[in-house]
Amino acid sequence: MLNTMIVVKMKKTNFSEWKKIFDEHAEKQAKFMKDTLVGHVDENTAVVTSDVFDPEGMQTHVSDPELGKIFEEMGIEHTVYMLQPAPVPGL
Repeated sequence: MLNTMIVVKMKKTNFSEWKKIFDEHAEKQAKFMKDTLVGHVDENTAVVTSDVFDPEGMQTHVSDPELGKIFEEMGIEHTVYMLQPAPVPGL
């Protein structure tokens, strides 16, 4: 399982409009990720964390041309980070 953080930048929309689209895809997202949290950084930035259990499924989802068109129209850019636990000092 990959603990993933995605920084979402929005150039042509705002957090509320992006969140509506994100929530509409919840059923599809449940097929490749779980324990999803969404953070509202500001009106043009969100942070999403999730445990991705099917990386290929995630890649298929984000490669969907229809979704790509929505991202382009809304000016959405994603930066994906893989997270890992930090070492605990003294252990």
